[in-house]
Amino acid sequence: MVGQYEELSCPFCNQGRISALHIPRAFTVKHVKSGKGSANIPRKSSEVWLIRSGCNVCGKSSEEVEKKLKEEGMI
Repeated sequence: MVGQYEELSCPFCNQGRISALHIPRAFTVKHVKSGKGSANIPRKSSEVWLIRSGCNVCGKSSEEVEKKLKEEGMI
């Protein structure tokens, strides 16, 4: 999986910049063999957000920012 760095605005003050690593969902196909034949089963991994820094303006920590972004459904 390949991630990319993103800049998000602070959910508390809307002025600060938050550094985050975003790893999007990935789709894979698993080939399964059984006594009755074989099948290809698609699988989907979950999306991952890793908050790397807190807010540089209001001083909120990365844990506080991550909790607030999850509550708002942004990550």
